[in-house]
Amino acid sequence: MKTSVLSIRDFRWLWTGSLVSHLAQWIQQTTLGWVVYDITGSGALLGAILGVRAVPILLFAPFAGVAADRYSRRHLMLGSALLAVGASFIFGAGLAWGTIKTWHLFAFVVTAGMVNLLDRPARLTTVFDLVPREMAMRAVALNSVSFSMARIAGPACAGYLIAWFGPAGNFFIQALIYLIAAALVLAIVFPARKPRARKLSARTELIEGFRYAGRNRAVRLQLALGLIAFFLMAPAWNTVLPVFAKDVFNAGPQGLGIMLTAVGVGGTLGSIGASMLARANRQGWVQAGALLAMAGGLLGCAFSPSIAVAFVFLAISGGAEMVMVTSNQTMLQMCAPEEMRGRIAGLIQFYPAVISLGALMSGVLIDLAGARGATILIAVAAALFVIGMLAGSARLRGLSLSEYRYASGER
Repeated sequence: MKTSVLSIRDFRWLWTGSLVSHLAQWIQQTTLGWVVYDITGSGALLGAILGVRAVPILLFAPFAGVAADRYSRRHLMLGSALLAVGASFIFGAGLAWGTIKTWHLFAFVVTAGMVNLLDRPARLTTVFDLVPREMAMRAVALNSVSFSMARIAGPACAGYLIAWFGPAGNFFIQALIYLIAAALVLAIVFPARKPRARKLSARTELIEGFRYAGRNRAVRLQLALGLIAFFLMAPAWNTVLPVFAKDVFNAGPQGLGIMLTAVGVGGTLGSIGASMLARANRQGWVQAGALLAMAGGLLGCAFSPSIAVAFVFLAISGGAEMVMVTSNQTMLQMCAPEEMRGRIAGLIQFYPAVISLGALMSGVLIDLAGARGATILIAVAAALFVIGMLAGSARLRGLSLSEYRYASGER
């Protein structure tokens, strides 16, 4: 039996494609955050523009999960990559010609949200198609490593590319990288999927997915933990950090790239740690502990006197986030019956939506309390929610990997 996840050929292609796709995504997010704040000068408008990404996700995320269960995952990943190519090129051209208005920023963010919405459920569920179930946690951890590696390289490259070539050059580069991601999808040999036992309408399958998530307590608890991470804390990367870079540390776009790189460095180390924690049985404690560490890192950043000190605390927070993401996504997929993994993955897509809603809240807090004050409020609120859930839920404290390692289903 193969002992290394990367020894599986098709998973290697999937992993490489994920790395390339994430690289383009992080170049885009870093550049877009800088462009929006530079054009508008408003923390609230920055949050609003980034927050509009939530609209397509809130409306269509469950349907994307149904699509991942019903249709070709190859076609879904390929189509989303090609859509990203076109959108990035057109937006870059608009920046180069100086025709971008505020409404164009809103429109582009909505389009980017649709791209990720099509891609992520199909990509996540494909992991479970390509690797044995007992290796799933390690496979998801390696996917987190690719995300974190891109988080290191993407912002660092984006910050300097903004300074050297301007934002438009970044978007042309993104188009090329997404095109490479599309080509890598074609290299994967997807296994034949089992015939569906029942042929139901998309609406019926959607309702089934919501019912399953609603009655399964383990799923409900983990989704709640995910909301704490992605509504309260994750928005800081795109809303608070640009303000820290420009107004607090006076470090310019290079400083923003450095701070986001710190999150990526920590995320890479955290992904490695998540792989090591794949054998830990009490995954509820793993997720809660990671959230508390993430909040602690944000608090440290809020009180940092310099960008060098902030770098350390942001690395801690980024590492904790990756531990949380790896455990949360893997356990949610393992809780689901095989024929429903896409729909549960669709629910996970609400996380980016709540990041966008959280970005709106963070932007308002920045205008009211400043970058440091907003970060303190966010971190303290997140920590209190996690402590309350641990104190009040024996099911969360007892959530274990051994329940789902070899067979999925309701617990």
